[in-house]
Amino acid sequence: MNIQDLEKLIKERRSIRQWKKQEVPDELLRKAVELATWAPNGGNYQGWRFIIVKKKEMIEKMASAVQSVADKIASWPEAMSWQEDVNRYQKNASFFRNAPACIGVFSGVYQSPMDKVLVARESFDREAKEILGFRRSAPTAIQSAAAAVATMLLVFHHMGLGAVWLVSPIQAKKEIEAILKVPPDMDLICLIAVGYPDESPQKGRKPVDQVLEFVY
Repeated sequence: MNIQDLEKLIKERRSIRQWKKQEVPDELLRKAVELATWAPNGGNYQGWRFIIVKKKEMIEKMASAVQSVADKIASWPEAMSWQEDVNRYQKNASFFRNAPACIGVFSGVYQSPMDKVLVARESFDREAKEILGFRRSAPTAIQSAAAAVATMLLVFHHMGLGAVWLVSPIQAKKEIEAILKVPPDMDLICLIAVGYPDESPQKGRKPVDQVLEFVY
């Protein structure tokens, strides 16, 4: 693949939220996950796990769990300060119930040798505690899972499928982990909803010069 083909793949990918009522073949889902496991990850730990859900009733349960939490948050008096935004979020919280397939992305805890040293000192060393706080602000396990998800989204687009990266289901983490019977040592990172696209959203990006700075 030349750089022009890669650029085209990256720039044409979009987040898809409407799908045709067409089943996604297992072999495509399996291949996408396989390629995602070749994403960079901290210490080559490969602590990620993926659960592909095609059973409609189970997707409905996960969506309802997310909607229930969204409804609860929207009912709190504090939500009045951001009523319009909260209402929009509440309305769209569970749209993924219509997806032909959902992929749960999970990860175990990763602790590097540096983390172990810092954890051993944090109770009595203020500097070690501060450094550990820096590292915890962007956990290696989360970064690794994110790299896998980004890879998977490009693979799906190349396959002619449409997918969307869903972080909001984390608000129903406990419920979703129970629905999928996830082991206690694994944590939900996100869901990916996927199917054959039934929409063609067009969204641009900021010019690169607005987000790029060289330091010489």
